[in-house]
Amino acid sequence: MAAAASPRLSARFSWRHPQIYGLRPRLWVLPSATTMWKQARGIAADAARDFIRSWRVLAITDLACKVVASAVLSPLTLLLLRWIMFSPSNRVVADVDILRFFVTTRVGVAALIVGGAIVMAISAIELACLMAIGFATAQGTRLGAREALVFGGRCALDVLRLTVNVVLRLLAGAVPFLLLLGVVYWALLTGHDINYYLAERPPIFWVAVAIAALLASGLAVLLAWTIVRWTLALPLLLFEGVSPRRALAESARRSVGDRWVILAVVALWGAVALALLRAATWLPEAIGRGLAPHLAGSLALLFVFIAVLSLVWVAFGLAMNILSVSLLALLLSRLYLRLGEPRAPRLPETPGWARPGARALIPRKVKVAAAAVAAAVVVTIALLNLATSRRETEVAVIAHRGASVAAPQNTLAAFRLAVEQGADVVELDVQESGDGEVLVVHDSDLMSVAGLPMEIWNTPAATLRAVDVGSHAGPQFAGERVPTLAEALAVCKGRSRVLIELKSYGHNQRLEERVAAVVEAAGMENDCIYMSLDHTTAWKMKHLRPEWRVGVLVAKALGDVRTLGADFLAVEARLASPRFVRRAHRAGQEVFVWTVNDPAWMLNAMGRGADGLITDVPDVARRVVARRAKMSDAQRVAVALLIRVGARTELLANEDALQP
Repeated sequence: MAAAASPRLSARFSWRHPQIYGLRPRLWVLPSATTMWKQARGIAADAARDFIRSWRVLAITDLACKVVASAVLSPLTLLLLRWIMFSPSNRVVADVDILRFFVTTRVGVAALIVGGAIVMAISAIELACLMAIGFATAQGTRLGAREALVFGGRCALDVLRLTVNVVLRLLAGAVPFLLLLGVVYWALLTGHDINYYLAERPPIFWVAVAIAALLASGLAVLLAWTIVRWTLALPLLLFEGVSPRRALAESARRSVGDRWVILAVVALWGAVALALLRAATWLPEAIGRGLAPHLAGSLALLFVFIAVLSLVWVAFGLAMNILSVSLLALLLSRLYLRLGEPRAPRLPETPGWARPGARALIPRKVKVAAAAVAAAVVVTIALLNLATSRRETEVAVIAHRGASVAAPQNTLAAFRLAVEQGADVVELDVQESGDGEVLVVHDSDLMSVAGLPMEIWNTPAATLRAVDVGSHAGPQFAGERVPTLAEALAVCKGRSRVLIELKSYGHNQRLEERVAAVVEAAGMENDCIYMSLDHTTAWKMKHLRPEWRVGVLVAKALGDVRTLGADFLAVEARLASPRFVRRAHRAGQEVFVWTVNDPAWMLNAMGRGADGLITDVPDVARRVVARRAKMSDAQRVAVALLIRVGARTELLANEDALQP
């Protein structure tokens, strides 16, 4: 049958490129490097010529796709996922609960599949529109932007069905690897607190890392080879009408014998895409670093510069993205036409209203106005993000586990040093010992601070307090012991406030009640605030003492963390965007960011409006806060801009860098 079909297919396509489109026997043979490079180079050259001939319509079409995706499809997808994932009584999933939610609940698995399929479908529809243009260009015809968009819209449901199949199969293929990773973690890294393995990195840790790297490499190879096998699925669906259910299998069948060539082409595109991404990041950064410091003396000039730079950044980044996606679409079309054994491929007939010359659906004036509004929105967002840099507010320096770089963490020495270095607040961690004493210790055991596998909740306080937890940090700290909460409060009383983190390792008995009793006995009810990574623990503390300030600790979150009902939010630094901080402040919640040890990150957090810096180096934070307080508004905005364009810490440390 293949032999009989070959003349017909060759006749259909060889009139254009007989050296390209003739059929060849499919063999599981690795081609020579020369042959593979020649084929890949030929496909890439054809795609480049297609781009030169049709770059205008490609750019218009891709821009329209991105506008529709960002203005309509993405918001609708988020609304759908929120509807699936959240209920009126539960509007946020954070930290370790995120993994548990997506792995162990039917709603989470459904959200993962639906969300993954829709996100992938949005990108695939964008590719479909561009591939239609590439297909027409390869055949010597011209397809307009409206025709391409209509083509993509008509294929949308089939594309979504295809992406659902892809997501299901990818998840099924990944499950064995993820289970093996879980087994490795359980077998090798659960003997002690995970922080011990991360800090000390004993030999067993490297064994686990090596096994995990092998598994990850295997998964990456399998994923790459799967992508190669499925490369022809989208063009088969678009140009031959192959059903979504059959497209993946048909792509795998037709790609036999050519998969190394496909891999070479995909790898070539990946290298080009990375180079374009780097260029889109580097050029605006270079402009910002070079010019912003020279404008620091004039706030008006600086704002104009920010507006222009924002537009350049967005426009250049958008252009690089359009180029990258367009090249991918053209390469996929050429791969299909050259290697995919095309069988009567065609584009469906375009409706009359979408053909060239038809009356425009949207008047030109409306398009120009929309572009102007979009540009104004970009500039406004940039200025709003930077306007927080002028916010006059006291920023608290919060010593994370005391001055934990210069002294052993969570010891009286670290707390005394933090107070001496000017910390406004000392942060510490508390747990219950086996006999119910409230001790200041972070990990679930003493491995990272003393090399002893004593579990805090299963060991009497006297035994734990007999251990030297200071010598590992230096001989000058020999004799430091695990302090009680009462001892820590005594060191800080009258000198600094205290932020008490209630640890939860699943063994708490009456931690909240005992902490409250110790604080009240010390007479520091007005000088202590509380937080916990475990939302139930935070809720218990708040209900035990409603008048006390209790916050939640958040590293990653899905949904609105403001709905947790906390008095303040202690969040990982990257989560504290200007928008996040503004919304928290509108809800009456302060925002503390952790753990910021770099001066640039400290200035960045303050520029975003953070109320507190949780840091291991309170002396550095105190100097940065004092320095920023002396800056003019123009210099603060300059600093915020420089950080956003990637300024180095040593540049910001130079007093002359911000002078006009």
